[in-house]
Amino acid sequence: MRRALGNFIVWIICAGICFVAAAAGEIDVSTIITKSEAEALLGEPVKDPQHSNKEGNAGLYDSECSYYAQKGDKALVVDVLVAAPGIAEKIFSAASSGETNPTNVDGLGDKAVFYEHAGTLYILNVVKGNTMVTVGMHGVSAAAALEQEKSTAKKILARL
Repeated sequence: MRRALGNFIVWIICAGICFVAAAAGEIDVSTIITKSEAEALLGEPVKDPQHSNKEGNAGLYDSECSYYAQKGDKALVVDVLVAAPGIAEKIFSAASSGETNPTNVDGLGDKAVFYEHAGTLYILNVVKGNTMVTVGMHGVSAAAALEQEKSTAKKILARL
């Protein structure tokens, strides 16, 4: 009886892992943040998105999408990374190390940090469980980027 119960519990855990992996495979960030939303965020028309959805080793899944202004240098980049337990947290911790002015952001996921990268790109990283959401903006002020990136991240997190 104990062996049967133990096997059943293992089966339930495996089924749950497979369900999570299957759900992660369905995430397409370009359908969550659309071209029209990118245009509203950047305040001008954008080119068609460049996006990809990739499955990697050890259960890693990545959905990324970039929108670039038709004129000028404004851009919006969004990325959703789903990883094995503990991996998203490690990537989150490494991502902002050495960046300019990292600032913790309350109220998003388990942890969130906003920072400037290479003097021209503002990035918000959010980790929630086994998922890391990254939103980056170029060509806007830091204050505008923070507010727009927070609203974008909230929309993505609501769909996870």
